[in-house]
Amino acid sequence: MKLMLINYILLGKINVKKRDMYSKAKQFGFTDSRVVTCSQELDTLLNRYQEINDTNFQVPAREEHQFISYN
Repeated sequence: MKLMLINYILLGKINVKKRDMYSKAKQFGFTDSRVVTCSQELDTLLNRYQEINDTNFQVPAREEHQFISYN
C-alpha cells in the first residue's frame, strides 16, 4: 500500500514537472537554460520512478516445458 502511495505521489510530481517544462519551452524555447534545467529535473523524477518499479518488479521464474513425443 505504501509503495502505491509513493508511486501515485511521484507520478503527480512527474506530471506537474512535465507541464512546467512544456510551458517554459513554449515561452522561452527548447534550448533555454530554464527549460533544460526543468528537463533534467523531470529526468531525475522519471529515473526515481523507474528505479522504484524495477526493484519491485520480479520476472516470474521460467517454467520448463516438457514436450511429449507421440511417436
